[in-house]
Amino acid sequence: MKNTLKMNSARVTTLALLAVMALFTSCNDDDIESSDTDTTTGTDTSTYILVVDQTGQGADIINHDGDEIFSWDFDAAIGNDASLLDDGSMLVCLKDNDAAITFGGYGGVFQKINADQTTDWEVSYSTTTQTAHHDVEYLANGNIIFPVWEQLLVSDATEMGFSGSQDIYPEAIIEMNPVTQEIVWEWHATDHLIQDHDSAKLNYGTVQDNPNKIDINYNSAQANGDIMHMNGITIDETNNIIYVTINNYSEIWVIDHSTTTAQAATSTGGNYNLGGDLVYRFGNPLAYDNVGDVTINDVHYPNVLDTGNMLVFSNNIYDNQSAVFEYQLNPPYQLVAGEDNEPELVWSFTNSELYSAGLGGAVRTPNGNTLIAEGRDGTVWEVSDSGEVLWKYAGYDTLWRVYAIPVDDDRLSFLGVN
Repeated sequence: MKNTLKMNSARVTTLALLAVMALFTSCNDDDIESSDTDTTTGTDTSTYILVVDQTGQGADIINHDGDEIFSWDFDAAIGNDASLLDDGSMLVCLKDNDAAITFGGYGGVFQKINADQTTDWEVSYSTTTQTAHHDVEYLANGNIIFPVWEQLLVSDATEMGFSGSQDIYPEAIIEMNPVTQEIVWEWHATDHLIQDHDSAKLNYGTVQDNPNKIDINYNSAQANGDIMHMNGITIDETNNIIYVTINNYSEIWVIDHSTTTAQAATSTGGNYNLGGDLVYRFGNPLAYDNVGDVTINDVHYPNVLDTGNMLVFSNNIYDNQSAVFEYQLNPPYQLVAGEDNEPELVWSFTNSELYSAGLGGAVRTPNGNTLIAEGRDGTVWEVSDSGEVLWKYAGYDTLWRVYAIPVDDDRLSFLGVN
């Protein structure tokens, strides 16, 4: 019932936003080419585009003519993200052929591929009860941090107040030294649950009165047990906080990374003195029975911009239409029960042609344009700040994300491009 309410409320609220978004959808059907490149003026030609091809075993850097500037061929299927590091190496998630948990976006293996295409290191995080998935971030200290599904048998879930009758797979976050393969920090959603289903359980309470906790029963009817589905992770190392997109809660969660692992399992410690409880959350206040506008319905990629704002890709603002939203973020954060905690929505883009039921993301180019990966359709969009569609390229079947790479970027020199 709660999930149905979430969907209907998201449609109502986003329909109310149409007047705002109409300001950013000034193109007409004649501006759109869905099968090849349209090089109208205004595109940011100071950048190439790194395209992460979700259907294949590679990634490409292309220009606005669709020409391939550089490409990678991985030795396994991609498992979703691939990012270009400062030294021209690539960090990539790959699928473990023997993974036990294989929901959409599963991976289990990470590789760092040097600029000369040799493999620097490979690590695995895939067992019978845990699998890394979707995304990975490379930290300044050389560690990697990534989301993990953890199997929780229905008997154990019931002890946590779960109202369903199936095994579930709540999320964890693991930070690893990939050279030594030591786990140096971890966070588990199961340490931060609230529920109003079973008063005999220790985590029983009023969901609305505990905004920093996660309602384990928000998606209790999820048949496959993937009740949360964390599909993106971004680290703000300056403020030592983690942003994650939670698709099945239609939210962005914010977690304090300044804690120790021991503190992260509690509700005290760290810069916010909340331990591993959520320091902030936004996009869908219904997920914690709160007030405020629902702006997200399914979500990918928590992209923190240089300005401190965040771009996210909302997959389904209403039936068969996606949108990109930019939120103004204002750390340090706080959540107040019963008050509107939602950030200000400062920019948005949608279009009747833009729809991806899964995947997707958006980045900002140096001149202020926005590159959008329409994941399921395999189309790259470039739109201006005013919402004009400047360029579309449909040279792929399915995309994970796209990233803007300046043509004079030092990383390209390592690859022999410049």
